[in-house]
Amino acid sequence: MGDIALWLMVIILIVVVLLLMKLLQRVLKAATSIPAKIDAIAGVAAAASRDLDAVAVLLTTQGYIKSIKHSVLDYGGSLNVALPDY
Repeated sequence: MGDIALWLMVIILIVVVLLLMKLLQRVLKAATSIPAKIDAIAGVAAAASRDLDAVAVLLTTQGYIKSIKHSVLDYGGSLNVALPDY
């Protein structure tokens, strides 16, 4: 009975070592793929930041639109008097 238990322990040890090696290979593969993904994310982030450069122009345009809107609204009362209703 002692020999069978010893061989069973050896077989279990071999299986555990093989499984551990397989898991470590997968971890290593995942760890080595991280830099490529970081580079891809960095490229997308750079493109997104270039897209945000137009926000300053949009803010100035928004200011122009507000001033034009107020100018048109100032003439609104005069236009109601000057133009007849049809």
